[in-house]
Amino acid sequence: MAVNKELLNNSITKAITILNCFSYENPRLRLKDISAITGINQPTAYRLLNTLKEFNLIEQHEVSYSLGRGFLKYEGIVLNSMEIRRICLPYLEELSNNLKLNVNLAVLDDNEVIYVARAETPYCTYGYFHIGMRRPIYCTALGKVLVCKTPEVVSEVFKRDVNRYTLNTITDADTFLKEIEKVSLQGYAVDLEEWNNGINCIAAPLYDATGKIIAGISISGPTSMYSVEKLMEYVPILIDYANRLSARMGSRGGW
Repeated sequence: MAVNKELLNNSITKAITILNCFSYENPRLRLKDISAITGINQPTAYRLLNTLKEFNLIEQHEVSYSLGRGFLKYEGIVLNSMEIRRICLPYLEELSNNLKLNVNLAVLDDNEVIYVARAETPYCTYGYFHIGMRRPIYCTALGKVLVCKTPEVVSEVFKRDVNRYTLNTITDADTFLKEIEKVSLQGYAVDLEEWNNGINCIAAPLYDATGKIIAGISISGPTSMYSVEKLMEYVPILIDYANRLSARMGSRGGW
């Protein structure tokens, strides 16, 4: 039986569109919600959801749907395929052990910060974290270093609605552009309770051989233990590790 490739490709596109409509904010959706978000009519969406259920990529909960457990087996495969994660992990663990702080590695994905590795210490436990977690660029130190050379990304982000997570969250595009200009000049960024009350963070960029920022590393801790002054003492150490990792990525510095 011949397969209509155009029809198959169209179905795959629609199935991916359905999968992409789920998010941390909306982990469960009803059929009518999925249809409204994707623009796919309900009968077609229902048929595709049932097909995805057969492969455990979708789970049904009475009247709602969520992403299925079938995706979990891919997480380790994706993480193991990331060369930058493999190279950086020993450095993250060494830095975490030396400073008794949590150390994060993140990249830019779809104009958001996505965390791809973390080294944790029992001396600094706070909050909830998981690999693959996403955060906005405009209220995180990692976001600031990841876009400090690409203001066009900032302009795109601020075309959408931005949320004020704390009193310190930057919600004005011009203010943020001035902030990342400073980050670009000084070589590091700070997040002083901009994403989360009670958490301070500093971050530095990682460069590849072309001078492009490909990732960022950060250290963070609760304000009760790490005041602004205390955290700033670690800036030279963080930049040193960022430079060492950039060198591993082929950077010759001088950017």
